[in-house]
Amino acid sequence: MKILVICTRRVGDVFLATSAIHALRARYPDAQLDALVFRGTESGLLSSPEVDNVISIAERTSLAEHLKFIYQHYRQYKIAISLLPGDRPTLYSWLFGKKRYGTIVSRKQSAWKRCLLHSVVEFDGIGRHTLVMYRDIIASLLGKHKIAPQIPEHLMERDHYADEFNQWQFKNRYVVMHLTPKFRYKEWPIYRWKELIQACLDHDIGVVLSGLFDEPHSEVLSQLNLNDNGVLNLLNRAKIDELVRLIYSSGCYVGTDTAVTHMAAATGTPTIAIFGPSSPLVWGPWPAGHVCEVSPWAQIGSQSLSNVTLVQGSGNCVPCLQEGCHRHVNSGSDCLSQLGSEQITSAMLSNFK
Repeated sequence: MKILVICTRRVGDVFLATSAIHALRARYPDAQLDALVFRGTESGLLSSPEVDNVISIAERTSLAEHLKFIYQHYRQYKIAISLLPGDRPTLYSWLFGKKRYGTIVSRKQSAWKRCLLHSVVEFDGIGRHTLVMYRDIIASLLGKHKIAPQIPEHLMERDHYADEFNQWQFKNRYVVMHLTPKFRYKEWPIYRWKELIQACLDHDIGVVLSGLFDEPHSEVLSQLNLNDNGVLNLLNRAKIDELVRLIYSSGCYVGTDTAVTHMAAATGTPTIAIFGPSSPLVWGPWPAGHVCEVSPWAQIGSQSLSNVTLVQGSGNCVPCLQEGCHRHVNSGSDCLSQLGSEQITSAMLSNFK
């Protein structure tokens, strides 16, 4: 039997899809289980051995390329599962699967999608956690199953580190800080990260810095103590699999609402997630080993559960569920720019007592 899981969105969405993939693999151990994702997001699967083939397509592609892609995979799968309510993943499910599962937004414009799918779950991007949504989409196929984003075992092997890390004097006592989400509206100010770094150095704790800067300006990087022996600078260099290994062996991870933060939580490492406009109820990192029928997070307030501490910016509008104060991905978010470092520092240092 051949099964296709479709998650054509961002790296974080693809990583969260590993929970559904794991449940499918457990139920159908001998099936060919493939994943269809956008090109450039394959890393979200962390080279999972539970996936037989990763099929990728460009987010923007020509009509000719699209028709060729459809011809290659048309009705090749006994089961196709769309984890997203968009037009494109729903059409892929219909085109590629003989039996189709998916989710749709309950409105007149989406009525046609209901005709394409054999099993439909109403999409809820406000009141249900994304992982609960993923579980519900395949519940009619699998029944109830545990929610568990997957970190492959090969990424938890402690003898596969780069020489640069093996020679670092703080390799047994350090924090991983992931500075850059994909979009600016989720960013926490650099000078606040500087305060966290300094707190670590003052307590003889090393810091591994990761993240991607499109144009790493010297005035920004000069704030990050990069010349200090206690700081291992992996900015613009660390690959996701390497980063996950380092997080797994660290004493703590700190990051904003981004794919790496979801991965950190799944490793079981103490994880501090900094949230602003986004909904914790829908996007909060899933604590490792947590068994829950609903979202583990409330919509409002800083909170802790298992290995995850979620720190939320303040303000009557938080979370606004919008893309920053100016409603686009490159705008800033006042709730994050005004969030101090004291609570985060305290939670971080508590892991080293």
